Amino acid sequence: MKMTLERTVLSPSDIEEMVARVAEELRLTLAEVERPVFVGVMKGAYIWMADLLRALDRDVEMDYIDVSSYVGTASTGRITIQRDVHTDLKGRTVVLLDEVIDTGLTLRYLKDDFIQRGAKRVYVAVAVDKREHPTDGGIRPDFVGAKVPNEFLVGYGMDYEEHFRSLKAVRVLSTSD
Repeated sequence: MKMTLERTVLSPSDIEEMVARVAEELRLTLAEVERPVFVGVMKGAYIWMADLLRALDRDVEMDYIDVSSYVGTASTGRITIQRDVHTDLKGRTVVLLDEVIDTGLTLRYLKDDFIQRGAKRVYVAVAVDKREHPTDGGIRPDFVGAKVPNEFLVGYGMDYEEHFRSLKAVRVLSTSD
């Protein structure tokens, strides 16, 4: 299979600006919250999470959850937890971080699950929203870094079968046989 990186959707400077903006929005929203819990959806959220927390520059608790719902480029429609959070979420304010919202299925599932576990409040912060209709998936992120086209994107945590995840920019990927 031939993979071709096409146009750049978000440059490193675009990403830097969106991180600073979302960090400021989070700083204001969480000003009265003593020690929020930031939960990154792995593997994709790790770069977004690191950048955002450094820009936020305050004491938080961090954890990770590893879920899968994709095989290749297609969503299976089923959520499987590979690694669960180790933090007790009961009574806590949680910020759920993911690099992209595509179908919204994973984030809806996790937000509902965290509320069932007793989280006081669950915010959702995504680096990019590629849905054509913002209500797709029945979830609206509280914080969005950038609205991007609904194309197959890689970089800044997004990957194609573990390729291109660490690119500094967000690029469109095309594949052919």
